[in-house]
Amino acid sequence: MPPDSASPVSFRLSAEDRRLVEVVAAFREQSVSEFMRRVVVESARAILEREGADKVLELVRESNSKLNEQRIELYQQAVDNLTQSQGAGRASSRS
Repeated sequence: MPPDSASPVSFRLSAEDRRLVEVVAAFREQSVSEFMRRVVVESARAILEREGADKVLELVRESNSKLNEQRIELYQQAVDNLTQSQGAGRASSRS
């Protein structure tokens, strides 16, 4: 699969958590998938911004020394893309 294409992520929720997500997604007039995508991506970006990309990547490398170079490169590209988009966002907000 090309690195820029969408890929599914799957996980389980308790019935109670699923109902909560469905209610909040409906309140925001979003599908469950769209709501979860936005929340997860926004949370990941917030963590990267708060902790710093270098710290996050270093912890990934340390915690899983078996990561192959291709996966590390993909992580680096994701962080680089985020850093570039944040820089562009800051530049446009200053205008």
